[in-house]
Amino acid sequence: MVKVESETSSASSNTSINFENYNQLLDAFKEIHEEANKLTLFNNHLKDLNNWLENRVKTLEKELNNSKTNFEILEMIYKNSSCKCDSCFCENCESLEKKVHYLLKIVDKFFKVNQTLKLFLHLKNVLLAKLDWF
Repeated sequence: MVKVESETSSASSNTSINFENYNQLLDAFKEIHEEANKLTLFNNHLKDLNNWLENRVKTLEKELNNSKTNFEILEMIYKNSSCKCDSCFCENCESLEKKVHYLLKIVDKFFKVNQTLKLFLHLKNVLLAKLDWF
């Protein structure tokens, strides 16, 4: 009888140890699964942000090219203008100079924004690369 009781107690202690190990493993799995879900959501958010930034860069590049074209047209008009005035004040020349100055500012602004967006895209790619390592 003693042998049967000792076998029963050792079997029940093994069962309780296995049950505790199972619960610990289950809790750890749930925790890791929740973290994986959070990372998936974060990754999806970054992908959406990436798509938006890429579309924004394309739009700004198109605007930059249009501005450059407009600038070149105005520059040609200005260089080939028929105004050969000798007067100190010419409305046509002054308005063209203002337009050229304005377009130069716009081109410079688009260039700076384009560079900033390229930097953001690079930083985003670096971040995504680091996330892929985990």
